[in-house]
Amino acid sequence: MTSPQITARLRSAQPRRLHLVMRDGTMIEGQIQIGEEQTLVSYLNSRRGGWMNLTRARRPKLDEASGYMIVQSDHVILASAPDGNVQIAGGATAAIEERQVEVVLVGGKTLRGSVSAATQQRMSDFVSASGRFLGLAHAILLPDERALGDIALHGGSIVIFRDLGGTVPLEDGGSAPEPA
Repeated sequence: MTSPQITARLRSAQPRRLHLVMRDGTMIEGQIQIGEEQTLVSYLNSRRGGWMNLTRARRPKLDEASGYMIVQSDHVILASAPDGNVQIAGGATAAIEERQVEVVLVGGKTLRGSVSAATQQRMSDFVSASGRFLGLAHAILLPDERALGDIALHGGSIVIFRDLGGTVPLEDGGSAPEPA
């Protein structure tokens, strides 16, 4: 017999379209079943063994037919919901602020965007606490400034994570304005 809590969770899961960019550069399009209130970052961080099921999945460059595919999330560099119907990360709360960051990925690609972090939180603590994936809002690919939108980014693909807010960490864990 199925418990009411599990049944309610299954009923609220909806198919949502994703675009995935894999470590080898492969692009995958497909659908996942995700709860209406669940963020993409929490979904990706919760995959048992890292595996995720995709339906209507295909690799567009191979001109293949859509079908069922499983993907190891540890090989995903970034994920986006092109229809804008999935929240990428948790929303801002009172003690959270949007911080502009620059991210350099393995292979040298550079992204710029914003993250929701606690006021005066060190970026190393933010990245460590995020899990395997973290949300990057309003992401753009540099240097051509190609808009990517809101994305979930795999922490293992990050080489450099730079806070563009003009602060430098102090030894006591706080922050102070960067010297001119």
